[in-house]
Amino acid sequence: MSHIVLLPFGTFGSLHPFIWLGRLLHERGHRVTVVSAGMYEGVVVKAGLEFESTRDTVLEEMLACPALWEEEQGPRVAYEHAGRATAGYVDAVERIIARDGVPHLLLAPMVCFGARLLREKHGIPLITVHLYPLFFMSAHAVPWMSRITHRLRRLPLWLRHFILNLGNPLDRLALRHVWRCCRAHGVPRPLSLWRQWRHSPDGALALFPDWFEPPRPDWPPQALSWDFPLEDMASDHSMEPGLERFLAAGEAPVVFTAGSGQLHAAEFFRTAAELARQCGCRAVLVIRKPDLVPAGLAESVYVTAYAPFSALLPRARALVHHGGIGTLSLAFAAGVPQMVVPMALDQMDNAERVELLGAGVWLPAAEFSVEKALPLLRRCFEEGIRSTAAALAGRFSQRRAPDELLRWIESRRVPAQVTRVVPPDATTPPVFLIPGLGADSRTFRGPWLEIPGARCVEWPEYHGEASLPAVARFVAAAWQIPDGAVLVATSFGGAVACEIARLRRVRAVVLVASSPRSEDFRTVFRMRVLTRLTSLRLTQRLMRQRSGLSRQECGRSPTPFRLALLDSVDMFSVCQADFYRAMFDALAKWPGCPLPADTPVLRIHGRRDSQVRCPAGADLELDGGHLIVMTHARECVDLIQRALPAWQAAAQHP
Repeated sequence: MSHIVLLPFGTFGSLHPFIWLGRLLHERGHRVTVVSAGMYEGVVVKAGLEFESTRDTVLEEMLACPALWEEEQGPRVAYEHAGRATAGYVDAVERIIARDGVPHLLLAPMVCFGARLLREKHGIPLITVHLYPLFFMSAHAVPWMSRITHRLRRLPLWLRHFILNLGNPLDRLALRHVWRCCRAHGVPRPLSLWRQWRHSPDGALALFPDWFEPPRPDWPPQALSWDFPLEDMASDHSMEPGLERFLAAGEAPVVFTAGSGQLHAAEFFRTAAELARQCGCRAVLVIRKPDLVPAGLAESVYVTAYAPFSALLPRARALVHHGGIGTLSLAFAAGVPQMVVPMALDQMDNAERVELLGAGVWLPAAEFSVEKALPLLRRCFEEGIRSTAAALAGRFSQRRAPDELLRWIESRRVPAQVTRVVPPDATTPPVFLIPGLGADSRTFRGPWLEIPGARCVEWPEYHGEASLPAVARFVAAAWQIPDGAVLVATSFGGAVACEIARLRRVRAVVLVASSPRSEDFRTVFRMRVLTRLTSLRLTQRLMRQRSGLSRQECGRSPTPFRLALLDSVDMFSVCQADFYRAMFDALAKWPGCPLPADTPVLRIHGRRDSQVRCPAGADLELDGGHLIVMTHARECVDLIQRALPAWQAAAQHP
């Protein structure tokens, strides 16, 4: 299992594709953490993913700025705030690294400059996620950037290439913030964010299909084109009963929305209400802020703060919207005609593509009036656009299974499954911290990270190993365990560590709530039967759904045991189910593994451990249970720290 960190920046529409990716990776068995503004914590946790806040208000300030939704000023506002957000993202991931070690992979949009800075500082692979074609900026198909786009398209190809590669004049708005952060972290500063940091060398993911924008010759070679995510959190939010009754009470309505991040759209909704009245159609207005609701609405107009578009749009007559890529793709999937009223950023380019595909019409927000919009809306009711929109919806029945996408993402990870926590000095042996079955590197937090030379390891992808010696051979190679290492292992990991000690001349073995004797593992046969009778993947899914709620119920100050129990549940919920089941079979057949006589062994146990028998001659007995590696980390680490000098001296003077 790998630890993958997602770093979205923007509105809810920008967050949802990353939640879609996070859920897929989570189901695959990876640990996933989302780093973003604190306002998104509830949504992310409810989706079953971990969350780390940037602890700043940059995003809220950006969304509160009316100029964000102006055609000329919008890109300037977005770029400057993206630059200001750099430090918050970097600090959040640094906290993750200090707590859990270096992640195996980052996924972020181009405008999350902190993600690229972290790649340069720590060497963490980064996939740049592009939600729309605009950021590819191909000279072969120049996107709509501004009203001068048409002039640029008429130039020769070589000249278009030259102009588009000159750089982005908006860089200057973000560079000073990025440079300040680079200086603080010792990272060479980029001269151009656009030319140097737009696409990560490790991978660029285009989350839109070929029929919306095919790959172009000047796209980066490391790019992968995929389907629209179509994530609208419908699994977490059902349609409100009042809206269900409204839809059932009459003809299909026209749906109006200005987007999840648009907080200044009062004029848009006043025009929408009048359009519906003059058109003689029922309407649904999706409005986040109550003070944007127009006065004197007719009974044929329903207002809601949120509706899952995957459920609402198939029952709509048409959709009038801002041109956000998430809304636009859900409208394609529903086969509903679209009238796009773009305001800024990528919305102009998206709107033009809708019209070119024949699925709708568009009108700039500055020209959105009843007089200009009414004939365009009526065109959406005509057979031509309706049939084209329905035909495009048919393409969504051929969506690819996500396995290929996930394998591509996984191929971008760091190859080793070892995270060095504290750099060793010249005389300190490497100390490998090995978790138990169904656990990961989160087992070793807090004091464990103080051990010089400590390296947290993750169980590699399961390849069918059926015995503990086979697992030991595989992980010893995967983790690159050298002779002279110290192995610190808990529970099942301790049994594997004993087998590794047969393969390597290890300096010492520390068994925490573990044993080299098979008969000391008390619950193996019971768990072996249980894993055969239950659906582990279903159990894991239910645990993930309950995870955030369980922590809320626990309160802000849980006991160490309660916190360790919650962490154990979180780790089990994303472990490899096949590996978990197979290893209980392997433990049941394991004869034990006496350690070599010349290998020092430390035994640390809890007196109330019901899973592994506490030996009579334990070096340290603690008043705890099987989770002492987490509940009594300080006592365990202090004993190991005292023993390390003696092990080092013995190695130097055999």
